Amino acid sequence: MTKGGQLEVDAAIAADLHGVEPRGETLSGRIVRELRADLFSGKLEPGQRLGTEASLAERFGVSRMAVRDSLRTLEASGIVDIRVGARGGIFVATANADRLAETLAIQIKLIGVDLEEILDAQIAIEVMAAELAARNATAEDMAHLLRLIATLQDQIEAPDAFTQTSMSFHEALVGASNNRVLIAQFKALRHVLEPVYARRTTSEIAHRAIASHKAVVACIEARDPDAARDLMRRRLQVIRARHLIRELPS
Repeated sequence: MTKGGQLEVDAAIAADLHGVEPRGETLSGRIVRELRADLFSGKLEPGQRLGTEASLAERFGVSRMAVRDSLRTLEASGIVDIRVGARGGIFVATANADRLAETLAIQIKLIGVDLEEILDAQIAIEVMAAELAARNATAEDMAHLLRLIATLQDQIEAPDAFTQTSMSFHEALVGASNNRVLIAQFKALRHVLEPVYARRTTSEIAHRAIASHKAVVACIEARDPDAARDLMRRRLQVIRARHLIRELPS
């Protein structure tokens, strides 16, 4: 990078840090940037009323058209909800984990991640989740995991149903971590992971999967985070290796 180019980058960073409008920024872009900054800094809370289109235009000193443009972007990003009626207005959106997972899954698909990246992400999420589940799982979490294992035992000869339930087991295990970031990440990953597993499910693999699920649940039930983490890592590394070997050209 040239010295002049570096100066431009430094100026852009400084502008962002100090709230200065970047060169070429539109009026609607400024509104989006400032409201995003307020959200991440904690100045805005989920469900908080921001006002009306007219009041936002007055607040930012712009036309209502500029506000409308910014609201389209903010609504598409999941930052605001626009409500109509007597109690309507513009509100900071409330959390929606399913929407986050779906949006993330779409972007994962669109950027074209390969199988190795998908399996590595699964290891990163589930290994930590297994450790946390051994610390944080509730009685309800444990009961849910055991019910899923019982269902799997009835689906050994039904590959499609088995794959779906097995993915539900993985999702429930991550859920037992009670870490909302991991839960959202796995929900998104499941969309691209499930078709990969579906292509490989056989009765032999189903029996191995059930044994593995029972073993990790036993570690969680014993409140042994180290054992749960290590067992999950070993199992997923084996799965990763088998999938990648099959992907190699013959």
